[in-house]
Amino acid sequence: MRLTGVARAAGLRLARDLPAGAGGVPLLPRGATITERYARALAEHGFRAVWVEDELSAGVEPPEVLNEAERADAARRVRAARDAAGAAARASRPLPSATVAELAGLAGELVDLVDRAPQGGLVLHDVAPAAHFANRHPVNATATGLVVARAVFHRHGWIDFSGTRRFEQVPERLRLLGLALLLMDVGTVTVPADVLAKPGPLDARERALVRAHPETGGALLSAPSISPRVVEVVRNHHERVDGSGYPRGIGGGDIHQFAAIGAVADVYAALTSERPHRAALAPRAGVATVVEGRGSAFDPEVVDVFARVVLPYPPGFDIVLPDGRAGVVARADPDEPHRLTVRVAEAGGPVEVMVDPRGDTVP
Repeated sequence: MRLTGVARAAGLRLARDLPAGAGGVPLLPRGATITERYARALAEHGFRAVWVEDELSAGVEPPEVLNEAERADAARRVRAARDAAGAAARASRPLPSATVAELAGLAGELVDLVDRAPQGGLVLHDVAPAAHFANRHPVNATATGLVVARAVFHRHGWIDFSGTRRFEQVPERLRLLGLALLLMDVGTVTVPADVLAKPGPLDARERALVRAHPETGGALLSAPSISPRVVEVVRNHHERVDGSGYPRGIGGGDIHQFAAIGAVADVYAALTSERPHRAALAPRAGVATVVEGRGSAFDPEVVDVFARVVLPYPPGFDIVLPDGRAGVVARADPDEPHRLTVRVAEAGGPVEVMVDPRGDTVP
């Protein structure tokens, strides 16, 4: 299978369910043939790309952390939590403990899914339209963050309150981080919906409303049962290493490892998702943004691990080779993320070549 633009999908079979509409029924289920009429309808619903099956991509099975049913269920639970957070904010009360417990349970389930996923070559892409962003972004950012954190903790350990690196109790730390990642944007419940969904640039007043969400989110998590580390991630995931972030402009060592992972996961998931003001970027553009921010925006240690586990050219994605031929990535080497096996169409049928997209075909 491969991911392709809706405009090029007519006549092909859908390889994965599309995000569900009302009632939980897929808008279009796996195996359906995408007719011209379906393609137009998908575009009208805000879909820009879909997973399809064709001769060129036959047998390509991109590994994913979450399938559509799992992602949709998680997004439904996030929406319920956001509704509870909105009610709590209007009443000037903290987020109910039952809501926090529900999200903690979801975080544990996501940790288990990440634990069962391969160590590299994962596809994290979500094809959902921009209208789904508020509820699916926390899920996508959490999945990305947990994939990165699993590798960070394995290589470098997790950093405790004293600054000591530790390698025990990793599943517990991942569950705690997962809860924090799910709650990162909880403060946006106080931002008007028309601001969050605005298709153009925000004005100064609107930017101020959005930039207040880390502190608003922290205030919603004032219950003594919530770990200070969770609150720290919520408050600091928009801070940057060089001090250019918000809300407080802290930097360097003042940003804990968990918040540093959250910062990278939040940016990558947002860039590669459909938004009201722009189309989703390809994984290579999301990876490039994170890597280019190494040492200025983002923690170098986190970025170095991120670049090993989040591939710029995941399996199933279209690619144009240095010689101009179009193909689809069949396999990617997690240890050498730019060494790809690409399938291209030839007169006698598809053939596979090893390539480095930064240069020429390689042996």
